[in-house]
Amino acid sequence: MATTIEDVAREAGVSIATVSRYLNGPDGIVAEDTGDRVRAVVERLGYVPNSVARSLKTGRTRLIGVLLANIAHPYWSVVLSGVEEACQRAGYGAIVSSAADRADVENSYLRAFLRQRVDGILLNPATAAPSTVEAWARLTVPVVTIDRTLPGLPFGLVAMDNALGTRLGVEHLLGLGHRRIGFVSWRPDGLSNREERLAGYQDALADAGVEADGELIRFAADGWSDGVDQTLALLAERDPPSAIVSASSMLNLQVLAAVKRRGLRVPDDVSVVGYDDSPWDPLLDPPLTTVATPAKGLGWAAAERLIRAIEGDHPDDAGEVRLVPELVVRHSTSARRRGGILPPSP
Repeated sequence: MATTIEDVAREAGVSIATVSRYLNGPDGIVAEDTGDRVRAVVERLGYVPNSVARSLKTGRTRLIGVLLANIAHPYWSVVLSGVEEACQRAGYGAIVSSAADRADVENSYLRAFLRQRVDGILLNPATAAPSTVEAWARLTVPVVTIDRTLPGLPFGLVAMDNALGTRLGVEHLLGLGHRRIGFVSWRPDGLSNREERLAGYQDALADAGVEADGELIRFAADGWSDGVDQTLALLAERDPPSAIVSASSMLNLQVLAAVKRRGLRVPDDVSVVGYDDSPWDPLLDPPLTTVATPAKGLGWAAAERLIRAIEGDHPDDAGEVRLVPELVVRHSTSARRRGGILPPSP
């Protein structure tokens, strides 16, 4: 037979109300010696509070939903570690789901979250479909968008300063003498983080008086291979770039693979700046110069902001919080060589 709260109270020599206050309240709500006694009995008897009954009584489940566009990106494991730490500190649990970059899957998980009565949602939008915006804008539970947002969503945003990130990469390459600088990104598709990174690239060139060449910008379809094809096409131009900026961690590897497949060397033939500073970037050959983003801090800040909204602190705050990236210079970039890349054979 399962242990009940009455069993705990009897064994600890306290009232049921005292046990309830200890289990549900913040530290210090009961005397320290009483709390120690209750905790010892809870551990000895293996008592587990009935979360369903408690949520019916309080109106809270102390659960948040985390809905990501695509959890396959390695970057998200680091972000989620920050979400988890913030939730644990505040006494919340998290349900994590991935939309696989599909609006229908995203809407399905949204309905599932509401059925599970989550107290709030962290949202990384998968698509910019009008139906997505309409569905999310009708929600009454607190929502914080993480990493990206969509026009029309009335929620607070916690994200990187994406434009600054690509600007740092371009300015580094400009300082090394490069002027033909390529840019490989996912298709923007109305998603704010992708559009901001493109804008940072373009603005850095413009501010340096370098005319942007549309042929040097390549957009890849989401996945594991199109970034290779787009980079190969970029390198096959009659006047190819002497340097490339990649716009995400998954694209970093695809860009490097394409350079190698083309028979070129990094950085002797092509300098490469990556994005996100994945744990393997320092281990690549050569170690990758990259825009480092505080991914764990992003998850922490977003979860903390959502929990404050759930608990009534700044519930209507729809402003932005931007985390600052930094450039980590390693060995995949060098001064521009004369001569550049040979064009493909006719």
